[in-house]
Amino acid sequence: MISENFLFRSEGGFIRIPVWGHIPLNRPLKKVLEHPAFLRLKGIRQLSFSQQVYPGANHTRFEHSIGVYHLMKLIMQRILTNPLAESLQSGDLTFDDHTCRLLLAAALLHDIGHYPHAHLLEEQAPVWRGAPVFAAHESLIDRFLFEPAEGFAPLSAVLEDEWRVNPAEVAGIITGRTERFGKLISGTLDPDKMDYLMRDAHHCNIPYGSIDIERLIESFVPDPGMRRFAITEKGIAPLESLLFTKYMMMRNVYWHHTSRTFSVMLQRMLQDAIDEGAVAPDTLRGLFYDNSDDRVLHELERRLPESAAGSSGMLRRILRRKLYKRALTLTPYLNGAGEPVGWMFDYTNNPLRRKRKEIELCALLNRRCGKDLRGDEILIDPPSPKDVFDYADLRELRVFPTRGEYLENAAAAVGGRFIRFDDFGESVFRSDFILAFERYTKKFRIVCREDLCESIEDRREEIMEVLRTGDESAGSPR
Repeated sequence: MISENFLFRSEGGFIRIPVWGHIPLNRPLKKVLEHPAFLRLKGIRQLSFSQQVYPGANHTRFEHSIGVYHLMKLIMQRILTNPLAESLQSGDLTFDDHTCRLLLAAALLHDIGHYPHAHLLEEQAPVWRGAPVFAAHESLIDRFLFEPAEGFAPLSAVLEDEWRVNPAEVAGIITGRTERFGKLISGTLDPDKMDYLMRDAHHCNIPYGSIDIERLIESFVPDPGMRRFAITEKGIAPLESLLFTKYMMMRNVYWHHTSRTFSVMLQRMLQDAIDEGAVAPDTLRGLFYDNSDDRVLHELERRLPESAAGSSGMLRRILRRKLYKRALTLTPYLNGAGEPVGWMFDYTNNPLRRKRKEIELCALLNRRCGKDLRGDEILIDPPSPKDVFDYADLRELRVFPTRGEYLENAAAAVGGRFIRFDDFGESVFRSDFILAFERYTKKFRIVCREDLCESIEDRREEIMEVLRTGDESAGSPR
């Protein structure tokens, strides 16, 4: 049984953050919140360029991390005070004192490796000598967990001394190296998702973040066979609200065309800076890993030489919000949500091919329309490679029925009390339905300098032929 001295204790004082209000403080929590490695998250925006569309979206990974910790704490309290949830614990998934400390620490520190615009640079990172320049933020956990910071002992020492957990175990849960608890931190029902959906909607001031979090958490029960949380039938409706909220947030915020255009401009600018030799990859990594969102691009502008005409010009456009415009928008799946259109996704993980094609498109307009384009005035915005709906994870989610009307069907279907959410028959939000949600939302776009939209539309068929075919040998658009 968990020690109430940790999970339920408060030593005076609260921290108040939007959405969840007053969160009780205790000494172990305070020690993390005041550490420089954690305080740096105050400079990392949760939504990167979304504040260019929604000015209120300046919230950071600092308050988000506290929110995830708070929700994990509520989940642990639910699991340990509800007789049904407590009875379903077994050797593979037992929430003893040590496990709860590990999960709370992992929830609080799950974003400790984040750096400015990390998700954008991880998705379609610039490359140098065939390798991505930027690391996945999860792989940087050791950098911020085990290295001393500004006269402080490493954050790992706080975990050992105050939380009484092994920092390597915490890092293993966050990175997925420890499979036993990975789905409790990252999956369909993780507190990370619950917090950011409601927090992002709140700060963007849009009406899509309505999730019945309290009822959803009340429905949580352990599912030892799958090493994750299941829900009772009472959680179906609030889970539907979570899934629909995510769909609406994808459409209106996460994949908003303006945010996507800023992203693709940033990616091309960084690739050019490397290719031009204007900044070394190690220097570029240091600038992003050790800076805040507000500082990193201005610091990069200061370092780029005027001779780096391509990258410095693109960076000035980003900083002054001289945004490229949409010229073509395509659906990257057959019939809207069917099989993926392969050549569109080929651009997603191949930034060098994408750049070659962008140069080729500019060369096409130079020949056909008498333009004098350098090669970065037309950019390709391929569909996101991320499976944001955790499709495979949703397929494994199970329901634990408690009402008599469900018990006989559940037993007949699976030979026991747990039944797959997809098979439960009480929701249209099956995993295949959610997959269609995601596919309808993804787009393939061509964006360009504002004066080129008409020329691109006029040459649409030629543009499409360039995009579909292999690379030409010509390098310069001029």
